Amino acid sequence: MTPRNLCRGHTMLLAVGLLVLAGCTNVTKDQLRTIVAPTGGQLASKHLAEMASEFFSGLGYQCQADGDERFLRCRKDLRDLYIHQTHAVVQLFPGDTQDEHLLLTSRWDQGWIPGELISNHFVNPDVAEFCDWLAAQGTATCRIETA
Repeated sequence: MTPRNLCRGHTMLLAVGLLVLAGCTNVTKDQLRTIVAPTGGQLASKHLAEMASEFFSGLGYQCQADGDERFLRCRKDLRDLYIHQTHAVVQLFPGDTQDEHLLLTSRWDQGWIPGELISNHFVNPDVAEFCDWLAAQGTATCRIETA
């Protein structure tokens, strides 16, 4: 084996090793929802964020609000294996008007399982349960947005 071929072999081995160590990251989103206050009512962002934080924390999410508590981000680990991790992220944002808020959820897959082997379909039942809970209390309704 010539020194040139030996160098190519090491370079190829290094490239494959880096790909294996780096793994893959795949993100899949659920449907976007708009949370709307009851007719004639208002729903303060801070109050909704507090309710959402309490609700999702009760389901095992770790929630963090921004400085003025209008934006909320909650994360829950769904799978934590040595070769692959999956977590769900729920985000709550104020909408364009004072009586609307946006609710977005996504699934993050990170690890050595190629994206081709992971479903790109994701529905977060916790978000649907949160919307049902809001409606049952008469606090707000969730509307699924279509693209």
